Amino acid sequence: MMYQRAPSDITETSLRGRILSGFAMTTMATLFLFETKAFVSKDIATSLALANSNSNQRIQLNFNITMMDLPCNYATVDVYSTVGFQKNITKDVKKFEVSEDGVLQQYEARNWHQDDVELWDPAVVETVEDLHNDGEDAISLNNDTFPYAKEEFPFLFVKFYTSDCPNCDDFAPTWEALGEIVTDASMHMVDDFMEAKGMDNHHYSDEEYEQAVNVMAPVLVTRLDCGAYPDVCKEQQIRAYPTTRLFVDGKAAGDYDGHRTVMELVHWLGHMEAEHREPGQLKMNNIFKYASERAVRNEEERIWNDALMSYRAPSPFFNTTRH
Repeated sequence: MMYQRAPSDITETSLRGRILSGFAMTTMATLFLFETKAFVSKDIATSLALANSNSNQRIQLNFNITMMDLPCNYATVDVYSTVGFQKNITKDVKKFEVSEDGVLQQYEARNWHQDDVELWDPAVVETVEDLHNDGEDAISLNNDTFPYAKEEFPFLFVKFYTSDCPNCDDFAPTWEALGEIVTDASMHMVDDFMEAKGMDNHHYSDEEYEQAVNVMAPVLVTRLDCGAYPDVCKEQQIRAYPTTRLFVDGKAAGDYDGHRTVMELVHWLGHMEAEHREPGQLKMNNIFKYASERAVRNEEERIWNDALMSYRAPSPFFNTTRH
């Protein structure tokens, strides 16, 4: 069988053809490499979805809407989905009464973002450096001493903070003052015990005296830098700074989120002590005495604190709320 010879313009190469062929081969090789890289590489993505409509599962959504001229009982909330589904969720919404200035009228649901919560104690006028002149009373913990402190001290109060947190810096003198008050009160308790037993000042060595103070102390006030020891804070699920957490018998008993003043902290510690100790083992009343002398700003506030304690309960250990 005979075939016709192909024209020479088809079989002969040209510069333009070589350029187009080289460009096509380069493009295909580039696409192959990018696709292969995308196939073997890893990509981490995070998403939130409600997988099913089980009525026992809930997602908490926090929102803050203040309507000054609308009573709470007239406020309703509806939820709309992208496909047009509508549901009224008013029954699941917690409402809190506010004043005409937008300030919560009850202690529940307060947080440090509100301007009516004190972020430090104005009664503590010294700086942290001034308070450290006679030693650090709020003990600094690390990876090793934190587990030891939880195991050895029944009541452990820890402030989790970072060195680059402005609120932590503002709160630092108040926290150190609290540690100083607990130490001073514990020393007086040891001195009173020694006097009652007829012991002189040389009965204990300095180390034994310090141990006796720690035993007498109703709570050990400490601090832990999450910037230096992030693993501890990750384990404790610390998500905000400063976080003040009380450990009772090695277990987290609660986080303090009220006024960051010495008196409020002492009131809260007394309340927690009443929940976890027997009546005959309560020690915070001794701390309150020295805290009142150290941190109450004026006579009017002193009278107010005394009256509020007597009014709220027979036990003097309850949170107070200033306005």
